[in-house]
Amino acid sequence: MSVSKELKKGAFVNFFGVVGKMAAPAFLIVVNRLYGPEVFGIYITANVAIEIIIAFLSSGFKDGALIFVSRFADSKDEQKDLYTALSNAFLWSVGLSLLVFAISILFGKQLLEMIYQDDFSSSLITIFQIMVLSIPLMAFERIVLASTQGLKIMKYDAINNGWLRPLALLIFSILFWFITPTITGMALAYFACQALLFLISLFIYNKLFSWKKLLSAFRNFKINSELVEFAIPQSLNMTLNRFITGIDILMLPAFGFGPAIVGFYGAGSMLIREIRSVKMIFSTAFNPFIVRLHKEKKFDELSHHFSKTASWITTIAFPIILLMTVFKDHLLIFIHPEYGGDASFMFFLLPIPYLYCSFSLAGNIVAMTGHSKLNLMNSLIVASSNIVMNLLLIPRFGVVGAASASAIAMFILVCFEMIEARFVAKAKMYFRDVYRAHLAGLAATSFLLFAFLTNNESLGLIKNPFIQAVGIILITGGILGIDKIKKLKTKLS
Repeated sequence: MSVSKELKKGAFVNFFGVVGKMAAPAFLIVVNRLYGPEVFGIYITANVAIEIIIAFLSSGFKDGALIFVSRFADSKDEQKDLYTALSNAFLWSVGLSLLVFAISILFGKQLLEMIYQDDFSSSLITIFQIMVLSIPLMAFERIVLASTQGLKIMKYDAINNGWLRPLALLIFSILFWFITPTITGMALAYFACQALLFLISLFIYNKLFSWKKLLSAFRNFKINSELVEFAIPQSLNMTLNRFITGIDILMLPAFGFGPAIVGFYGAGSMLIREIRSVKMIFSTAFNPFIVRLHKEKKFDELSHHFSKTASWITTIAFPIILLMTVFKDHLLIFIHPEYGGDASFMFFLLPIPYLYCSFSLAGNIVAMTGHSKLNLMNSLIVASSNIVMNLLLIPRFGVVGAASASAIAMFILVCFEMIEARFVAKAKMYFRDVYRAHLAGLAATSFLLFAFLTNNESLGLIKNPFIQAVGIILITGGILGIDKIKKLKTKLS
């Protein structure tokens, strides 16, 4: 089977995982409606903090497990190396998570009280002390799922992260609301969800891997220096990467913004962030091929599939971004009537999913080819810039300043990643393969700008959001459809 066909097959499986993530907006609505915007504001702040911690503990070892499983899985003679790598990934990731868990219990309260005001910090401490119990469980689960991807089996990640996680979180949040409709109920729902996924990951490991070989690797444990040298910088990189995308939510309450405002901003940010799932449909399937093609020094083939995959992602993501622009106010009000304020800050967040979906596949190439130190350098520079920009912009512009800082940070990051993919990993993005998707999106953007700016009364119908949505779909579909027809005519002639 060709790489393109395998990629499409993996992407198709991942697509169903992303469809399952439609439960995430449902969760957003349910939590806000049941628990209220204030509880959601506290929850999303704690959730960002937990995600940053788990990125530090597992991201590098997760990617390392994927790389080493992908490298050794096809050879029976290299099974010992495979389980040596897995034992390292589990030991370092889960072991460090237990250490961080202990530190959080001992010093987390004091740290949160230093950063946040009393009314915010007391609620945040309550939810954080329960949610932090999930960290070791999440570390184990992520290593297992990454290992299955190394085997080029995408369905388990799609099922767990695409369907089970959002659905379980949604169901548990409803169940615990009947027991304790407070911040404690929300925290218990989060922990119950992670505990369920941990149990499922045990079943997945038992089905695809050997406990006996893993225990043997632990008995004869030796440090895999190549994995550790890759994983530590990569973990730091992904921690900073997650910090870059979540610092706005963390810093708003630090500047005195209340839980309801943080919830309002967090709801909008979460809606925008879901668009980034489009990239995950393809990038998760693409990662094992990056390892293989780069190892075989097939740089031109890698560049071709890099460009083609980026084009597929942009083709899907760009219209979704524009539709989000049209319906942003309606969506926020639907989540909770109290979110009926000025949602213009979402305009400043929209460049983030565009840049991420269109160009950040380059970051996957840099990471999967073993250049984790470069990724770390990128994230250090961008995170530092983002902190400075948030410090400057939030006091002056509030939530608009927070959104602008995040968008600028994402632009800087993709610039670094594109340059490194080109000159270090030797993977080019071919303009001829990607321009059509951007052209279609830009044409639809021009139509939308015209609709927003025109004051011509005879064109009043164009102000209707549903007419705008139809226009976006027809323009993007029409431009891409014309290109397909031209290609078909060329083949027939």
